[in-house]
Amino acid sequence: MLLVDAYNVLHAPGAASLLPDEADAGELASLVAVSRWRRRGPLLVCDGGPRPGGLGPAARTVAEFRYEVERVQILFAGPGRDADSLIETLIDRNTAPARLEVVSSDRRLIRAAKRRRARSISGPAFLRMLEADAAAAARAWRRPSFAQRVPLPPDQVRYWATLLGVAELDVPQEPESPAVTRPVEPRPAEPTAPKVEPDPASATRRSDPADDPLIREALEEWRGSLHVDDLHMERWLADSDTPDPSSRSRSRSPRRPR
Repeated sequence: MLLVDAYNVLHAPGAASLLPDEADAGELASLVAVSRWRRRGPLLVCDGGPRPGGLGPAARTVAEFRYEVERVQILFAGPGRDADSLIETLIDRNTAPARLEVVSSDRRLIRAAKRRRARSISGPAFLRMLEADAAAAARAWRRPSFAQRVPLPPDQVRYWATLLGVAELDVPQEPESPAVTRPVEPRPAEPTAPKVEPDPASATRRSDPADDPLIREALEEWRGSLHVDDLHMERWLADSDTPDPSSRSRSRSPRRPR
């Protein structure tokens, strides 16, 4: 546990360079909250009662004449009472004096701490340790991870704009990212059958009427009356002078010999 004679420390040499002018117990508690003693149950003891608004907006009322600033307890002795008498009483009632540290330059309190075999620290020495701890805490401070992302996501921009009262139109808009189009992969070409050039000789043979067995039989039966040239339809269609090709075909139709 840490017992601090608050006003003794606030008026010690070196306090003016570390604390603002007319600093109160609230400013001292803020320094203790970032020091090596923040987890040692620090208790700042003050004379009389608190000044109105002297502890700052972070102070929280715990009980009558007891307050808390950033988990550091501040205890006032009460109207017309001094802090030295209250600290001496707390030293005598402490059940683990070997783990007790008393911060004061008052000889009365130094003797009381020595009587219970508690450790005592002078006011200037305590201020030097507070200054070193505050500098180390400032060097170790880092912005939270979300604040290191640049630019901030849109939801965080809206949050801070609302918190700070910035109009939405004053918030810079993020550039629109160009639309990403996925490249279309070419489809594999389907195999095509090789182009086969027609054989002129076979085409001639296929178009020859004499290749038909029925026609060959007719030519044999009507030999002398039926010629193979008469069976080519191209010749009949090419004859544009004939008004009725069917009549010409009938005139050329051979008569079957009796």
